[in-house]
Amino acid sequence: MAKKGPPFKIIPDSIVKGSGQGYMVCQTDPVHPHSIKLPDRDARYMYVHIVVMENKLGRLLKDGEEVDHIDEDKSNNAPSNLRLRFLGDHQRSHAKKNKMWKDSPRTKKNHGKRVAGLFLEQLIKTAEILRESKNKSGTKIGDTN
Repeated sequence: MAKKGPPFKIIPDSIVKGSGQGYMVCQTDPVHPHSIKLPDRDARYMYVHIVVMENKLGRLLKDGEEVDHIDEDKSNNAPSNLRLRFLGDHQRSHAKKNKMWKDSPRTKKNHGKRVAGLFLEQLIKTAEILRESKNKSGTKIGDTN
């Protein structure tokens, strides 16, 4: 029966830069179940940082899990430089660092209380505006005549 999970031995002479994004890829023994065939090569390749993290965890990555390079150097695949992140957290951390993310009230605690408070403030302001406009026209609030 073929082994389907870690540990995967990285074949040293097979490590190459494999994508336009700068990540390193390698061949593994046994062949990784999620490996891909590169267009210019016959063998199947897998991202080195993923193989290293899966070997460290002793399991394959689960849906929504990603491997993050702590120092952002895609060629530094040392286990100490890799951390497991969840998809949204990983993307958000890079976006914040690159100033492409702005915290909104939805991302902060007590969002429901804030929204209720803001809604109540807006409702009070609207009622005051209506009261002032009715008073200026000489009609009292509640009059139907």
